[in-house]
Amino acid sequence: MDPDYDAEIEYALSHTEVVRPPEQRLNTFGVTNVHYYLLTEPMDSVNETRIREGRVIAERPRIVTPGYLLSTFEGFGDHARKQAETLLGRYDFDPNILEYKYKNEMGNTWILSENIGRVILKISERIDDESDPLAAILKGPDDAWRISLMMFIMGMTRSSAPKNIAELNSRGLFERQHGVPRFVRDEIDDLFRAGLKDRSRIDELGSKLQSYGLFEQYQDRFFALLGRRG
Repeated sequence: MDPDYDAEIEYALSHTEVVRPPEQRLNTFGVTNVHYYLLTEPMDSVNETRIREGRVIAERPRIVTPGYLLSTFEGFGDHARKQAETLLGRYDFDPNILEYKYKNEMGNTWILSENIGRVILKISERIDDESDPLAAILKGPDDAWRISLMMFIMGMTRSSAPKNIAELNSRGLFERQHGVPRFVRDEIDDLFRAGLKDRSRIDELGSKLQSYGLFEQYQDRFFALLGRRG
């Protein structure tokens, strides 16, 4: 890997700070909309603060199945899937693994001729006035702010995962039938029902079955639905 790339990540790691974290964690059963203010100091100026405002949209976390994991081994050779099957059978597989997906939506960017400490106080007061439990203030390097943002949402995910897992477990969504969690079975059943009403959803269903590694288990039902497309 490019040493300059490694250096940029290390620099961002050591210069990123979550000044004000959100009051709430990532939702277990719905989308989370995190409103962030990312503050940096332009490298070519003094006593100025650049403010990047935006939102990170975190989708509802989904349970990862062993079959899904098998499809993620790329570049491990021609027999990677078979080898992975053997390894998963030999080692205990932690069933309570979640996958998170994020989208960054940039808003306004502007510069204030004030030091960063003063700007933090002003934005914090704004958040208090708006009573937004999912607002956050971050500090980071101006030339690596995207890495700072990724670090922030990964840290938020790490702190949210135990709660998400506990809530899913309390509703029995990790219960398995033929190795498939109820959470996944419900999602697939919903897509089958949607495919009956909207034929364009069948392709989405097929992709979902492939990504979960469950196509063979559902293939008869899938082809029966596909046969009704016309």
